[in-house]
Amino acid sequence: MNCAISGEVPEVPVVSRKTGHLFERRLIEKYIDAEGKCPITGEPLGVDDLMDVKSNKVVRPRPATATSIPGLLALMQNEWDDLMVETYTLKQHLDTTRQELSQALYQQDASARVIARLMRERDEARQQLQAQRAALAQAAAAGAPAAEVAPMEVEPAVVEDIPAKIADTVMSELTNTWKALTKSRKKRVIPVDLVSADDMANWVEASSQTLHKTTPAGITCLALSPQDASLTLTGGVDKTAILFNRESGVQSALLSGHSKKVLDVAFGKGGEVLLTASADGTAKSWDLEGMLLHTFQGHKGEVTAICGHPTGRYAATAGRDKAWGFHELESGSCLRLVKEEGFEAGYECARWHPDGLILGTGTGDAQVRIWDMKTQNNVASFKGHEGGVVGSIAFSENGYYMASGGSDGTARLWDLRKLKNFHTLTLGSAAGTPVVVTFDHSGTYLAVSANTTIQVHVVKEWALATTLGQFKKPITGVAFAPSAKSLAATSMDRTLRFFEAAE
Repeated sequence: MNCAISGEVPEVPVVSRKTGHLFERRLIEKYIDAEGKCPITGEPLGVDDLMDVKSNKVVRPRPATATSIPGLLALMQNEWDDLMVETYTLKQHLDTTRQELSQALYQQDASARVIARLMRERDEARQQLQAQRAALAQAAAAGAPAAEVAPMEVEPAVVEDIPAKIADTVMSELTNTWKALTKSRKKRVIPVDLVSADDMANWVEASSQTLHKTTPAGITCLALSPQDASLTLTGGVDKTAILFNRESGVQSALLSGHSKKVLDVAFGKGGEVLLTASADGTAKSWDLEGMLLHTFQGHKGEVTAICGHPTGRYAATAGRDKAWGFHELESGSCLRLVKEEGFEAGYECARWHPDGLILGTGTGDAQVRIWDMKTQNNVASFKGHEGGVVGSIAFSENGYYMASGGSDGTARLWDLRKLKNFHTLTLGSAAGTPVVVTFDHSGTYLAVSANTTIQVHVVKEWALATTLGQFKKPITGVAFAPSAKSLAATSMDRTLRFFEAAE
């Protein structure tokens, strides 16, 4: 529509409430100021009688020149020029953003390398200092003059004072947790979605991942997150641990900081903290991004085991230095270090009883030693494995059964009430590789490694439900997902495999 005065399309259109005619606002306002009436009808008209006509301000009205072909071509040329200028500007901004992102990534990578180098140098310096102190101590004990040691420009590691007993407040927390878990267990029923033995017999290998470095090769241990069944933590001979996300198929975090192979891994704080134990004599805690939180003190030899306490606030470690420790995750401090006089074999594994007041340890002289956390004393020892070591133990959620796996090629079942071995599975194992044992969370199934395959047995009946996998090298870790929906396993052939029902 056109202005009633100029005959052109108005830029700011208004309409008269009295006459209904359309005008350009600036023209009609000038006319009203001069004449005070409508230019078309001659009726009295004021500015208040004008009403704006709403229009899209983004799309301007097409000028009269656009009604001809030359005008249209000129208009299209102008629009094309504007588009090209805008595109060029966007490309410039994109290029600048890419450069800034590239620089930020380079800085992040450089920072990570510097941090890793500093941590490695720090650990090496501490090891050298520890070795020199040991040499000086041996020389002093032998009565010989100590060799002159060149000064080192490093700060000595801080050695904390380890308490002689667990604090009463901590023990009260452990006791309250024990009471709550014991009470809830009595009310617990078998999950309705628990996989049946018949369905388990049809399990297949659902996926396989190759993790860790090829030299030195091998995955030594495995743990599944209690919070997210898709998260798997593995430890390797390559001195690292890897947090793998099965759902996305990628490594979520690489834990690099140990100077020797990782011997055990676990989750703490309900899955919010990662725990590692290593042959370098240290145990460490990490966040889910792979950043180091704490290095636990106390051990003077290879740390073979680490396990998170049911409270989520503590962890236990055990090592070949013949000691086991109790640590607080929040501070990283050692609350108790137990080393029994007369015990010379060392520990190969450790696991908490589901209630948290009993700690089980497998030893290098083929025993399972049970510790009462109230007194930190050895209250029972299970002997039955024929030589070698006990490298794996597991407690059933029913609270009564314990399984142990030895390098003698057997898995033995123990009744904690009667303190006796009531069933033995003869499996066979590779030389020096203990049988791996684990219960599912309901206590219905027991999975055991038989060298390069896995057997799943139904508890109480001890019937074989299924045999899984055919690994190229000995199996080192086995773990059930919730409700036994799937089973994960690792091997020295560097593979992490998942078994479940075929889709």
